[in-house]
Amino acid sequence: MRIQSTALISLAAATLVWPASASAKRRAPSLVPPVVWQGVEYRAPLDVEHMGYAQAFELPSGRKLWETKVYQVWIVPTLEEDNQWVFISGMRVQNGKLVIRNENGKSYRLDLKTGRVEGAMRYWMPWFIAGVLVAVLAFFGWTRTRHHQPAYAPAPGPATLGNPGGTEGRHG
Repeated sequence: MRIQSTALISLAAATLVWPASASAKRRAPSLVPPVVWQGVEYRAPLDVEHMGYAQAFELPSGRKLWETKVYQVWIVPTLEEDNQWVFISGMRVQNGKLVIRNENGKSYRLDLKTGRVEGAMRYWMPWFIAGVLVAVLAFFGWTRTRHHQPAYAPAPGPATLGNPGGTEGRHG
């Protein structure tokens, strides 16, 4: 019985350590042709270091005007990394904005001049505010317990400990 349980535990540990699918490599991302608009070429690099990035280059000089991280890809370390990659799958100019679509089907709109992602603040602002609130509450909780301050401390003064009038030593 002891050998069976040891073997079962070893098998379970091996499956957790072994990659989820060693042979499940993703195919290369599809080439995204650059978009040229009013003398500027917009590109989507297809390397892992620039996954989710868009770039703008001035055509006559080739000078980079801006580079923007359009979206974040969160990688879970215990899963096959390349199966989690999400590359840009298409770009087009529409209504004065650069519209970018990724492999998951999500679309993003960028300002052509600055590369700023439209509506990006509405996604990170609530999380930022929540993080600041948690940090402030944690700080006050830590300072209270660290200094052993009671939740309510009576104010010092003459009316303490059963001496309501402050007439210490006088009877009468």
